[in-house]
Amino acid sequence: MDDQTLFETYKEDVYRYCLHMLRSRADAEDSCQEVFVKAMLSDRTKVEYTKAWLMRIAANECRSLLRRRNTGDRKEKKAFSIHAPLHSPRSVEHAYEQAETANEFVRLLNKLKPKTREALLLYYVADLSTNETARALDVPVGTAKSRINRGLGMLKKAYENMPEPYRKGREHHASSC
Repeated sequence: MDDQTLFETYKEDVYRYCLHMLRSRADAEDSCQEVFVKAMLSDRTKVEYTKAWLMRIAANECRSLLRRRNTGDRKEKKAFSIHAPLHSPRSVEHAYEQAETANEFVRLLNKLKPKTREALLLYYVADLSTNETARALDVPVGTAKSRINRGLGMLKKAYENMPEPYRKGREHHASSC
């Protein structure tokens, strides 16, 4: 696969993953660019699973930046919000509800330990298989499965601990969509 095809095929997955990990558009753009520079300069002849390999580079790049942040080299920038779908929402109320739900999900997701959050993001946001997630994290498949399941359990528990009126409102909206 040539460099242009590599970039065009995986740019959105890498950017979305970096955005979720770093919670900053500017940092996600910089990291995404760095991921592709590293990938294009690498020898890819023996790479068997391109997406998992690329997401591993992205995971390492994000971890590196987060480590620098935690040591005081960089401060966290603005919190990000999940982008609305490309199609226009049905109404302003619907758009507000979507944004509120996305923000609550991001708050719940950010409460997870980094390793657990990273596994969930690779599996669900980057749309990697369990095996590819394990490769990207450089862990056994069982560990990847465990982190994904643990993360889902923690998200479910956090959701159940939300105030009752909020949950009922969300359940009502979810069933009416």
